[in-house]
Amino acid sequence: MTFGLLSLLPSLVAIVLAIVTRRVILSLGLAVFVGAVLLAWKMPPGAVQDLTAWNLNEWGGSSRALGILAFQMWGSISDGDHVSVLKFSLLLGAMIGVLEASRSMRLLIRDLSARVRGRRGGQTLVAGLGLGIFFDDYANTLLLGGTMRKACDGWRISRAKLAYLVDSTAAPVAGLALVSTWVATEISLIGDGLPEDSSVSAFQLFVQSIVYRFYPIFALTLVFLIARTGRDWGPMLRAEREVQAAPAVDTTDTASTETLAASRRWHWLAAILPIVICVAGVGIVLVQTGSAAVAQSDAVFTSPLQRWGAILGEASSYRALIVGGLWGWLSALLIGWIANASWATLRELAKGSLRGAWQIMPAMFVLWFAWALSTMTKSDYLDTGGYLGEILTASLPAWSLPTVVFLVASLVAFSTGTSWGTMALLTPLAVQLSLSMSGGEALSDLVLATTGSVLAGAILGDHCSPISDTTVLSSRACGCDHVLHVRTQLPYALLAGTIAVLCGTLPAAWGVSPWISIVVGGVLLWGIVRACGRVAEAPAR
Repeated sequence: MTFGLLSLLPSLVAIVLAIVTRRVILSLGLAVFVGAVLLAWKMPPGAVQDLTAWNLNEWGGSSRALGILAFQMWGSISDGDHVSVLKFSLLLGAMIGVLEASRSMRLLIRDLSARVRGRRGGQTLVAGLGLGIFFDDYANTLLLGGTMRKACDGWRISRAKLAYLVDSTAAPVAGLALVSTWVATEISLIGDGLPEDSSVSAFQLFVQSIVYRFYPIFALTLVFLIARTGRDWGPMLRAEREVQAAPAVDTTDTASTETLAASRRWHWLAAILPIVICVAGVGIVLVQTGSAAVAQSDAVFTSPLQRWGAILGEASSYRALIVGGLWGWLSALLIGWIANASWATLRELAKGSLRGAWQIMPAMFVLWFAWALSTMTKSDYLDTGGYLGEILTASLPAWSLPTVVFLVASLVAFSTGTSWGTMALLTPLAVQLSLSMSGGEALSDLVLATTGSVLAGAILGDHCSPISDTTVLSSRACGCDHVLHVRTQLPYALLAGTIAVLCGTLPAAWGVSPWISIVVGGVLLWGIVRACGRVAEAPAR
């Protein structure tokens, strides 16, 4: 049974309303309701019971729609994998909250900044710390932006440059890391786009699509090129020259220096060890569960690389993430309490845990509705991805799909101001569509490139949008005028996005190795920076 053109209605409602209202949760909720009404109206009574496992045959039309809605919402939040996503996200959020409450990460950043001299070294340090705080984009933005302002003033780096360095490392590194607040969400959304009988796990598709996320890769490449060469252009060059021409400012912070000296013995361990333990816990459980599954399968491998690929593919990714998150949170509590016993009690750290976990909750509500919508759209009744695949196969060349998805995701994220909401809206549908157009080959170049393009496009739109939460947070945390931050970052984001299309999504769809695309794109970026960039020096008077 097919709904034809009507199968597109719930997804269209979600996307259009999100762009118009900029309220993702409301838009997804209304889309789920529209899907429930469609199913209650068009499906035969017997099929309704197959879909919901509830006997709604005797219910009226409106009551049947409410029954379908209630079942889909309850099924989304009670699903085992979805509960695992919630557990890991809350645990990692709690760990981040403890690191913020103990102030260990801030002290570590200040300690490192005291060892750097010069503008290029300072910019490189900020970019490097952005890579180091890979576990959450909000934590990256708030910790770096709030901590590095005075140091950057001393290095004569503009607040606009600081905001760019912070914003352009926060989401890209979180979107590429194997352990971050984004990971469980991405795996879950990818899984919702895969058929139930898929031979490829969501974790396999997630891992292998990382190298196809060209925009965050090129955005990070550009950040380090700008930092190491000291070259800029456009509004950023003017902002940097204004700082060079301005009188020097006093950046001495005696209180911070005393605090740093008093706690230097512990803050390195308190900041780094919980993250190391978290990552190690994820890795250990992945290897344990994957090795056990491979041993039971009696599979024969021709190379170590093939064996490790099978181990990762068969591993219990959700269990690994939960164990790693739990280890990281508990170790952060213990080490943070020992390191700061003189001024931070265990109660304060526990409050930090709650604050960190609570910051994750808005994203969890977005996921809840997105799960329900994706369950409806990929069912045998609506089958939105299958219908789109049928009508687009004849009109849209397969090689253009990753680029189209990348551009659509960029537009939606720019309009709504949320990369998370964009991923929730588009990921399951993009996976279904790419599978349909690739003949069901889940690890084909087309599917991998399309999957990577959703997240990449969401981050590009997020970087360009003046209403993006991370854009606003970056400008506020760095003490930069918000409009100036948008104007100075926009040329760099658009350059990285253009290279991502020309050297990334288009060649990848034709089967070109993503590693070749990354090398070619990186060289092209280097040439553009050298040709167009100018060193920010005070103009002659």
